[in-house]
Amino acid sequence: MVAWAVSGSLLAGCWKDDRAEIPADELSFQPETEAPLGWVVAPIEVPLDCPDGTRARFFVLYPDEAADTPLPVALMLHSGSWDFVFAPDASSPLLGTHFRAPDRLTAKWAARQVFVHLGMYPEQDETELHEGLLPAAFADDGVAVMLPANCWGDLWANKRGGSDNDFSLDFYFREGLAAVEWAYRFLVDPAFAAALDVTLPITADPAQIFGVGLGEGGRGIVELAAIDNDDDGVGDYPLAGMVVDSPPDDLRVYFDNPALYASTVAGLQRIFPAGPDATARGSVWGTPTLPERIGYIYSTADSQRPAGQHTAALARLDGMPGAWTLDTAADQPVAINGGDADLAAQVVQFLRNGALTPNR
Repeated sequence: MVAWAVSGSLLAGCWKDDRAEIPADELSFQPETEAPLGWVVAPIEVPLDCPDGTRARFFVLYPDEAADTPLPVALMLHSGSWDFVFAPDASSPLLGTHFRAPDRLTAKWAARQVFVHLGMYPEQDETELHEGLLPAAFADDGVAVMLPANCWGDLWANKRGGSDNDFSLDFYFREGLAAVEWAYRFLVDPAFAAALDVTLPITADPAQIFGVGLGEGGRGIVELAAIDNDDDGVGDYPLAGMVVDSPPDDLRVYFDNPALYASTVAGLQRIFPAGPDATARGSVWGTPTLPERIGYIYSTADSQRPAGQHTAALARLDGMPGAWTLDTAADQPVAINGGDADLAAQVVQFLRNGALTPNR
């Protein structure tokens, strides 16, 4: 990878080049799709270490002239956060053959993946299409977007001291769930943010925090909703609405056929050392707490997901007030951020007010 010097013109406008590094500065939001003017993307360094030893970064999309008035915010989790090294060495745990290519265990990959979803960087996974349609639709509706970057390859499921990965097999700590939880708390708890030396460029409306998960990010949003530290049956981090698109929801299908999915099961055991039962909390089918408004988007034509991966989730949502399920019948996963601007706008309106157009 060749690093480019960052010029003023690069910072000011649209850039999408496979040799460009993600700048550590505020950027204008200019995806390939149409987007409102005056919105910017600001990076936030957080005290979470990626497996490569660098600090993780979150990003916030917001209006450049944001007033002190609290804004609705979408907490949007990217896809692709799933990787491990088959036979790592404790002295260099990231060297060796990775489960995914390109490997997903660096801060650089994670930041690029955020900008892929913003429509401002080339695709890192040719099976998905991201044009920034969803962030643009949020901006059109005056909704800021918080985008944590996952460099831990853990399906957004792990955090130290609560939902630990198997360190004896990975030789590093995974913190994807910690990233989601921190991102939410930064939005609603300024004292928590200040304690971690984090300053947001916006003020969030705690009553209008929406969760969106694309691909693997769908599990992260459900993991967040499932956190219930006082065991009162109510999630600690309420969401005004949730939409997930093509999540690997029911991971039991892999454990049920370990011969066919041997590599996948080996990786899942790193993330869920307690076994298949531990996967329930991050799935729509098994989590104890769901918001009243939830959208579940999937495709029966998606050949990348095992048969039956969505069955249990759809059964749970069937007849549930406030639930919206949509089969896109697309041949690729993750449909709401590329290719269909009307669908992206529909997702925003569903989250904001529960509205559905007749053909949805």
